[in-house]
Amino acid sequence: MFKKILLAYDGSEYANKAFNYVLELAKMDDCEVYVVSVATIPEFVNSRDEVDEALNAAKLHYGKLLGNARRLANEKGVKVFTEVIVGHPVDSVIRFAENHGCDLIVVGEKGTSGLKRYIIGNVAENIARHAKCSVLIVK
Repeated sequence: MFKKILLAYDGSEYANKAFNYVLELAKMDDCEVYVVSVATIPEFVNSRDEVDEALNAAKLHYGKLLGNARRLANEKGVKVFTEVIVGHPVDSVIRFAENHGCDLIVVGEKGTSGLKRYIIGNVAENIARHAKCSVLIVK
């Protein structure tokens, strides 16, 4: 049914549920799976060095998460392509899906952002609203 699935992954409980769901879909449909994490640029910083430090820390953190996800997927017989991308979560996920020809984006209902999610809006909801392909929100 699907040829290319993109999972937005932040290591949260809901992202892990979505990851397991994607693995099952991939086994049934034998499709390509991309798992991406988005490192966001800090809003308030005093210097370029602070931005670089924050992005490097985020890339290291998400790199470990994606490495574990890749290992788990391989154990279940699913090959995944992983990448840490930099930018705004909604825009970056949608752009990645468009650039790679994904026909499904999968996201967990809630991520790791807590209170910030209520201030700027739910990432999953905004991806569903603005993506050009189908979006599955896993609860």
